Amino acid sequence: MSLLSPLSLLWLGLLLPLVLLYILKRRRQERLVASTLLWEQALRDMRAERPWRRLIPHLSLLLQALALLLGALALSRPVGAGGLPSGSAIALVVDTSASMGARDPRAQSRLELARREGAAISSSLPPGGRAMIVQAGPEPQVLTPLTADGAALERGLDALELGGGSADLEAALSLASERLRGAAEGSRILLFTDGAQDGRLRIDGYHAPIELRTLGGVSLSNTAILSLDVRARPSAERPDRADVFVRVARFADTAAEVHITASSDAGALLSSRRVRLEAGARESVVMSVDLPPDASGRAPFVIARIDETGQEPAARAPDALDLDDLAVAASPGGRRLPVILIGATPRSIERALASDPEVELFRAELAALARREAQGEPPLDGYFVYTGVLPEHAPSGDSLVVAPEGERAFEASLGASLEYPGIVSWDELDPRMRFLSLTDLHLSTLRPIAPETGRALLTTQGGAAISVLERPDGETTLLGFDPDRSDWPRRPSFVVFIRNLLERVRDRRAQGGIAAGGLGESLRVPAQEGETIVVHTPSGRRVEGRARGDLALIPVGPEPGIYRIESEGRTRYALRNLLDAAESDLSPRLELLRSGRRVDAEASAPEDHEEAWPLLAGLLLLALVLEGIWATRRRAL
Repeated sequence: MSLLSPLSLLWLGLLLPLVLLYILKRRRQERLVASTLLWEQALRDMRAERPWRRLIPHLSLLLQALALLLGALALSRPVGAGGLPSGSAIALVVDTSASMGARDPRAQSRLELARREGAAISSSLPPGGRAMIVQAGPEPQVLTPLTADGAALERGLDALELGGGSADLEAALSLASERLRGAAEGSRILLFTDGAQDGRLRIDGYHAPIELRTLGGVSLSNTAILSLDVRARPSAERPDRADVFVRVARFADTAAEVHITASSDAGALLSSRRVRLEAGARESVVMSVDLPPDASGRAPFVIARIDETGQEPAARAPDALDLDDLAVAASPGGRRLPVILIGATPRSIERALASDPEVELFRAELAALARREAQGEPPLDGYFVYTGVLPEHAPSGDSLVVAPEGERAFEASLGASLEYPGIVSWDELDPRMRFLSLTDLHLSTLRPIAPETGRALLTTQGGAAISVLERPDGETTLLGFDPDRSDWPRRPSFVVFIRNLLERVRDRRAQGGIAAGGLGESLRVPAQEGETIVVHTPSGRRVEGRARGDLALIPVGPEPGIYRIESEGRTRYALRNLLDAAESDLSPRLELLRSGRRVDAEASAPEDHEEAWPLLAGLLLLALVLEGIWATRRRAL
């Protein structure tokens, strides 16, 4: 039960003067009479010192109080759970974008408000009514299917988790609409959102009417980190010197003074700056720091934070969203990349690798690597480059395969050798193929890669010449030809391709070997079947999981920072940030469309509420009639 006009209950204040009329004594008029014998009772009342008399529950008082009560309730327009008639269904669609984590001055987040309202609705379903919970994140998810079980609905509301990207509200509404297809008349979809995203949302044309519950109507102030980058700037005196670039923004109507700090993951303060941000302004800050490796040789991670505690004036509203006040990035020291050459590496590839000053080249034999594995020694850490003969299984991590021999290259099948295949196309969107033009590339021979294995990056008339094999624990870039037997090494695009490969490997290694993901997404940890994975979150919480197949999915909350992952004596890291200006801007910007026209949030609710005021108004008239009959009754003599 909810009230569309709760302020109308103030009419209940008329009960006070009504009761006063029944407990105040009437003022008597003086009259001259021949004798006071018959007026003794009236004289005793006049001699009383108090102006009050004992309240007697007259039937007329009860009828008049009942009329006031019914009138106030009718004016407040009470409705049930979305006006649901018996047997109808309701879908609770909850926006879980990062902006829903914003807190109002009472320290209650928008998501907590949605949970509270959803719990009130699910606990007041009509007889035969059912409800469902849909989480509206980057991909919608049904947390609780249609059910009348209040405990299951409560668990679904508790399972709602913030994400790091904008919510796909239209997909979530479509999913809820499909689940309500054929539901009883009166069923509806309730969308809980703060509207803090750009774009338009159509709220008609679904299998059930949509009612919008807007959250976060209070104007909130927020200061956010929009980007963090760390670049090496070594010198002879300071070989570990680097620049930390931090871009911050102020999403508020007022200015603020912000304290920006850069520290290492070991807790050492590296640098700090104080910046004044005007309302709506964006500023970039550069801090020079030293990032020496630790005792184990690992390059530190950089943690940037913003804090408004030292701002002026002191009475300024606090920052409403904590998720964008911290960001982490890998140190440039992590760019040092060991490359392990196995087989007769083409001279063009070896020269291109050696030209990178941050690459260390090593050579190894397949037999030696097999002996290390048989003896239980830890695998070599680096980027593997295979030429010719390959092991049966790909190594953990990233690798490059050049001109493989045999019928297969790891998971890929190879076709018969072709001569002089012409170039057809290449994937310009893949990071390995950035800034490349291969129209003038000529290959002398090619072992085409089967199209059903891997993803083609370069396609010829005879099939794929370059493909990528993606696995949970790494990627293999596969070249079905020898570059030395082509004119590619004589062109600038070849060096660019090798540099793109190395940058791709560095980016993935900077993530600790764990695939990048959005804030709040489960960590995808490569592991062996049944292996136990322990994750330490940035706040120190410990989460355990077990691998199924060759991957462990570890659910973690929406917490920015560094996640330390331990498994089988090996330590890896995963970085999670919220660097999204659209999510840090907490103002409502979503446009609602009905029949192609823009509507206000207040006008977005369906107009078919089954309100209770007509019944209450009828009872009010009945009470007034009864009071009139009682007041005009003929008294017995």
